[in-house]
Amino acid sequence: MQPSRPPPSLQRLTILCVDDEAVALSIRKSLLERAGYHVLPALNADQALQIFRANHIDVVVSDHLLPGATGCEMACTMKLAKPEVPILLLTGVVDPPPGTEHVDRFINKAEGPDKLLKAIAELTSAKVPLTSTAPFLMKYPAAPREDSDQCVATMAHEINNPLNSLLSLLYSADAEPGMTATAHGYLALAREEVKRLAQLVRAALHGHRDDEPRQEADVPQLLWSVIALYKSSFESRGISVETRGCSGGNLAVYSGPLRQMFSNLLLNAADAMPKGGRLHARVSNACEWSGQQRRGLRVTFADNGDGIPTPNIQRIFEPSFTTKGAHGSGLGLGLVMSVVRKHSGSLHVRSSTECGHSGTIFSVFLPATHVTGSPA
Repeated sequence: MQPSRPPPSLQRLTILCVDDEAVALSIRKSLLERAGYHVLPALNADQALQIFRANHIDVVVSDHLLPGATGCEMACTMKLAKPEVPILLLTGVVDPPPGTEHVDRFINKAEGPDKLLKAIAELTSAKVPLTSTAPFLMKYPAAPREDSDQCVATMAHEINNPLNSLLSLLYSADAEPGMTATAHGYLALAREEVKRLAQLVRAALHGHRDDEPRQEADVPQLLWSVIALYKSSFESRGISVETRGCSGGNLAVYSGPLRQMFSNLLLNAADAMPKGGRLHARVSNACEWSGQQRRGLRVTFADNGDGIPTPNIQRIFEPSFTTKGAHGSGLGLGLVMSVVRKHSGSLHVRSSTECGHSGTIFSVFLPATHVTGSPA
């Protein structure tokens, strides 16, 4: 889907856009101008306040971590001067920073341009004057956090800045004339992958906390979308992918981690076929092979690659174990196992290194309370 422009009445609304990183500011300015807004850029809080006082501003879009002052502190001063102007704060940290009582909307950078443009449209279509008379605290910032918390916040900010810029560039590229339907599809997949990367970074920086809830998803379509990401790469390496789905393939899953698991299994299979080969990916309605014999879905990846030597089968899920030498981290299959456990599922591996009959099959069972169809 191509980016949409605001209605005619919003075409020339003026946005004060603040970011201390020149590249990020330029990209966001271009994004907003493409959407039909007039944009006044500022690289710090002092410059932003001068522009704010000297011009008519319809909405402020600002980064939070600015040199000399935070976005929240700047917002406090702005609200004292023009309380009717809505202020939208962008940040790379997971939780809203302190002092957001003077901010009308808080958005994590990883949420992407769609969320940003939607929030701006909502704020400018219904401005509500504020009557806050809280004193300006620019010279008296909040008490510093613990060093470890500050380090996490800074790292999150530094990582999410380029991710946000990448999302904005992908969004803008999607609006370029002459793009084919296939190209639009690739860009949509790329945006989803960047968002997932942002989620992984956020979880890693906050003690591996992943707040994503289970949501109903079409598991076969989830797998096909991941395969589509690697289709061109696989074809260039002489790897053909055959897929087979099932009806009634909806389950309540953690979509992000599941996509990452599919990605790791696909890439592992490809690495096992350096001279090309065949990869079969199948999703079927199934019954658990042992234990409670729960019903659910079985996702199978089968390749005709080199196979895994028997002594290595018991070690492939160890965090540091890899057969790829300096090119491997040993984290891929460990992550696969953690995602299987997160879904209370099970995983089986069969492999052969016999000449002419080599290959590996990974079979993942995802349980559900109810899945339609016959067991496979």
